[in-house]
Amino acid sequence: MARQTIPQSGLWSAITNLFNANFTELYTKQASGIYDYQDLATATTPISLTTPDTWYTLTNDGLGPNTNTTHALSSVADVWDSSIDSFDFSGLDLGDSVDIRMSIDVISGTNNQDFDVSLFVNDGGGGQYTLPFISQQSFKTPGTKSLIRFNSIYIGDDNTRNNPARFKIKSSAAGSVIVIGWYCRVIKRIP
Repeated sequence: MARQTIPQSGLWSAITNLFNANFTELYTKQASGIYDYQDLATATTPISLTTPDTWYTLTNDGLGPNTNTTHALSSVADVWDSSIDSFDFSGLDLGDSVDIRMSIDVISGTNNQDFDVSLFVNDGGGGQYTLPFISQQSFKTPGTKSLIRFNSIYIGDDNTRNNPARFKIKSSAAGSVIVIGWYCRVIKRIP
């Protein structure tokens, strides 16, 4: 529906300002923003997974040529802090949500190797919890495999909003990983 302005005279004059204010608010609120962070460093120096069944942080410097935050929300500059390799949801409100597409290349070194990736929210803190992105993705033969997963998180409490969230990976055997990047769509709850 296109924006309509109600005339300010005649029968409607008493309620015109209320209607027009509501339409102005409806059509000027920004409901979502796009953030795309591409890693550059791991393209030449993959993250080594040397110890089986140990969690390793997935890094992303945000310096890849396809990093793009030009369509971000005006009220939220970034949701990724490359200086600590963590998502930063502190600029969001309770009830907002973030859709995340993670893209990585894993390099397996043995037959039947399993990989797991989870998002650790409040990593290392008292209220830590995990959201699985990839659970026991198994590859029969060694080599490089692309993994892309899409998941969503909502900002349901201050623990989620005010603490870092990190992607971590573990493998059943030695291997390595190249971070392609993550695309995020922040969806604002409009009361």
